[in-house]
Amino acid sequence: MTPDTATPSLPPTPPSRRAEFRFDGDAREYFRIWIVNLFLSVVTLGIYSAWAKVRKKRYFAGNTWVAGANFDYHGNPVSILKGRAIAVATFIVYSVVDNFFPKVGYALLLALVFAAPWLVVRTLQFNAANTSHRNVRFHFHGRYPEALAAIAPLIVWPLIGIAVGWNMSSLPASGTEFFILSMPFIAFAAVYPRVVGALKLFHVRHAAFGEARFALDLPMGDFYRIYIAAAVGAFGLLIVGMVPIALMASLSPLPGLMVAWQAVYLGVAAVFLAYTRSHVANLVFNQARMQGGVRFVSTLTTSRLAKIYFGNLLAIAVSFGLLVPWAVIRTARYRASCLALESDGEMDGVLAGVSENVGAAGDEMGELFDVDVSL
Repeated sequence: MTPDTATPSLPPTPPSRRAEFRFDGDAREYFRIWIVNLFLSVVTLGIYSAWAKVRKKRYFAGNTWVAGANFDYHGNPVSILKGRAIAVATFIVYSVVDNFFPKVGYALLLALVFAAPWLVVRTLQFNAANTSHRNVRFHFHGRYPEALAAIAPLIVWPLIGIAVGWNMSSLPASGTEFFILSMPFIAFAAVYPRVVGALKLFHVRHAAFGEARFALDLPMGDFYRIYIAAAVGAFGLLIVGMVPIALMASLSPLPGLMVAWQAVYLGVAAVFLAYTRSHVANLVFNQARMQGGVRFVSTLTTSRLAKIYFGNLLAIAVSFGLLVPWAVIRTARYRASCLALESDGEMDGVLAGVSENVGAAGDEMGELFDVDVSL
């Protein structure tokens, strides 16, 4: 009798499970929150802005859903107010010193530059620790040395600016003056894609949902390709849009040509932002992983995001700012609709951890000095 040599059947692979993100915010509902926040922040000379921030974050977190549950934000307004006070005081001190003692101001600016990595870390720690999903808190485990390594190339920008400003009074007026003054901007453009990529890697690699860590591995060249393509495309669109306007202006100057020029500029800016933000978001999310086999799927498109940005700018302009809530809700709804989670198993098995309390000073100073570290 011939032995049975048939390959034993393997257990079926569990199907991939997909959970779509969804944002249920309503423009009219958010307008009421926004207008009250704005009014109370003005009449209290900014004191209420801490409570306004918490109301806004709780609204957006509470209306963002995935896998049958919404997010929640737990920030303490008093902690945020203390952090904001420290941030404002730091800004005032720098402004006064820079105005009356410019060279001392350069030294203070240098100190603030090296404080920036601390601001980045505290911002990410504060936002993570105060955000939860299904009562599981997020964490951020990054530290100052890693943040410093991520933004180190960007430090070249203010250092060149300090050197130029320190010696500008002794430079003779010549054709090279423009080039010298442009050096900080050239340096900024050269290192910005690398810093964006390094911060994304720093953010994702040190983030965790409960005890489940995230992972991401991307070459810096991918970010440079995105920004170079965006810059070349924006320049081409600007030329295509401006040449007809310039020709018409030379033949017959019309008041409406200024409006046309501004429309072209805003349209190019909207395309540039849409291209860089959609491609960077897709790149990062589609390569990010979480322990337990959970992965992200991002499907943002440049065309759709550019239409949203351009429409938002026009709506805000013609409404004198009153349609800001509508624009914000519109953008949030689209971004959420293009994001999903996929997993080969159950996503409910991710272990929860307990968040450590962190201060809000770094978060508020990061906002004041425009430190953008969000995905």
